[in-house]
Amino acid sequence: MNEKGGGVDRLELLRFAERVAERHLAEVRGWREAEERRRAEARVGEARRPPPPDWVLQLGIGHGAPPVCVHDGGCYATGPRIRPLTRDQLLEALDVGVEACTHCRPDAAVGYLG
Repeated sequence: MNEKGGGVDRLELLRFAERVAERHLAEVRGWREAEERRRAEARVGEARRPPPPDWVLQLGIGHGAPPVCVHDGGCYATGPRIRPLTRDQLLEALDVGVEACTHCRPDAAVGYLG
C-alpha cells in the first residue's frame, strides 16, 4: 500500500524495477564474460595450432581408394581426406602418376618436370 493507505506504493515499484534491472545486468555481464573467455580460448588455440604442412596428398573416397591429387598445404581446393607430405614424398607421388592440383600447382612449385 502507499502512504495514504491505497494502491501500490511507487517506491516499492521502483525498488522492484531496480531488482529486475540488476538481474538483467548481471545476466548480460555473464554473457559478456563468457564471450571474453571464448575469445581468449580461441586465441590460445590458434596460437597452439601447428602450421599447415608444405604439401598434402588428397585421398579418394573409400577404404584403400587411390590418391586423387597432390596440393600445396594451403590450397583452397583440398578435400577433407588429406595426408601431409614431405617434399620427397610429393616428388615420389608425382613420379608414380598422382595428378598435381591445377589450382596450386605443387609440381611447378618444386620444379617437377615429370
